Amino acid sequence: MSDVFNELGEEFRAEDLNPNSVKSRAWFRDKISSLAGKSFSRDQMLRNPPLKKSSQVLPGMMYMFWYSPKLAATLPYYDSFPLVILVDTFQGGFIGLNLHYLPIDLRRNFFYGLLNRVSNTKYDETTYLKLTYDYLKSAKSAKQFRPCIKRYLTKGVKGQIVNVPAAEWEIAVHLPTALFQKATEHTVHSDSKDMISRY
Repeated sequence: MSDVFNELGEEFRAEDLNPNSVKSRAWFRDKISSLAGKSFSRDQMLRNPPLKKSSQVLPGMMYMFWYSPKLAATLPYYDSFPLVILVDTFQGGFIGLNLHYLPIDLRRNFFYGLLNRVSNTKYDETTYLKLTYDYLKSAKSAKQFRPCIKRYLTKGVKGQIVNVPAAEWEIAVHLPTALFQKATEHTVHSDSKDMISRY
């Protein structure tokens, strides 16, 4: 299995594109179809050099991790490998936007729309998204958040949580890394679109 995260990152950097630019958005849009059939190891991806293990999680940052929910037996489905933008923390866990709950077209649009809340445009270790639950509820342009907002218990995290640095956000968003249990990705995305349409 290939390390698709590293491969895509090398291709992206070879094009000398700026992250989250007009040109990078077009580049990723053209890449989507070729990524769909990629085979890769998620464990290998978590060991990718740009990604760093996190001893704590911070609002506005993006994370990847393995997860087993406490109520797995009663949930209709869940993602065991979430890609989360953290919104808030609570005792014993955190609340975040798991972008995998959106099909790639909606995910792209939602992610790029969130960038109007970015702390700066350096896309380095100082960059984060200024998001709150109140903002997401009130912003008409952010209604795609509804199927994505999830509560995660720290006890359910398996292994280390890995931070995706801002320079790599765009790559992570476009990778087909969702690993839904108890339902197909098509079913999950169909339910998500139904939920969004009600608002």
